[in-house]
Amino acid sequence: MAKAIKYQVKYRPHRSFFWRKIKNVLEDGLIDDTNVRFFINDKQERIELALEGIHLVFSPERVDAIEELNRKTREDLKIQSNTGLAGL
Repeated sequence: MAKAIKYQVKYRPHRSFFWRKIKNVLEDGLIDDTNVRFFINDKQERIELALEGIHLVFSPERVDAIEELNRKTREDLKIQSNTGLAGL
């Protein structure tokens, strides 16, 4: 099994001069019907940030993580289509 790709996120609250970092992020996303983004790190800690007034910068490794996730999804869909089971 492939090792998960970790990345970091820098964020700066509105009117702040200082950037903060969330390191070793494995997954991130938006919480439905909210203006909140979550981040899950390698310790399975969940960090949530309200996006209003926040500037986010993702490290380049996030692109690699997304591409790996897409590759796994394509492989899973190919395996399911080869099973011959209806509805998959």
